Amino acid sequence: MILTHCPFDPAPGTPDWDPTSKGSLSYKGDPKNFPGMVAHMDKVVGRITAKLDELGIRENTLLLFTGDNGTDKPIVSRCNGRDVAGGKGSMTDAGTRVTLIASWPGTIGEGVISRNLVDFSDFLPTICEATGVAVPSKLKIDGRSFLPTLKGDETDPREWIYCWYSPTGGPKGKEWARNQQYKLYRTGRFFDIAADPLEKSPLPTQDLTENAKQTRAMLQNALSTFENARPANLTKRKEGKGQRL
Repeated sequence: MILTHCPFDPAPGTPDWDPTSKGSLSYKGDPKNFPGMVAHMDKVVGRITAKLDELGIRENTLLLFTGDNGTDKPIVSRCNGRDVAGGKGSMTDAGTRVTLIASWPGTIGEGVISRNLVDFSDFLPTICEATGVAVPSKLKIDGRSFLPTLKGDETDPREWIYCWYSPTGGPKGKEWARNQQYKLYRTGRFFDIAADPLEKSPLPTQDLTENAKQTRAMLQNALSTFENARPANLTKRKEGKGQRL
């Protein structure tokens, strides 16, 4: 849903809610309305789960809840006792790392937390496996099912994930590969994102630990896999018409 996207407007059930309003006149709106939008989003998700209960199919339904990018920059949230500023549009964890919540009563255990890497290319094969449908053999995909992780089975998790992004759709986007601890950009910048999530201090190549050297080589190999992945005729789109591939 686009409910928590800007512009930030009063949501139903909040004191400033006006059902006749045509929305904010500014692009961002007022960030003070964001908590109300999140609360209303939670109610909408609750209606879905309530309907599944009513239909008696809750235990036969896999619910996946996630976001497409980090929170917008005017939004500052509290997490684990610290302030976290939104980083939408940036390549740091603040802009690219989001929560993934999976719910499937009777199949997925309650309160289980996994540190396995997942990206959006993994959703198609996961849903196919969950529904017993084979991914067509002629369809070349990069994703891999994380259903075994959801079921608590022994798995062979991803070693890395890959990202390419250009806000204008041009051929020269920002590009990186990462695992849980390290991130390597196509430019050669290398970060310990476990210790430096906002990427303020690139690691000097000459001072890397043996583990960091091995990880850097692995991530460089991952980047090489996608070296010619962009179509040769990819043209720049008009400013403001963003595109993700």
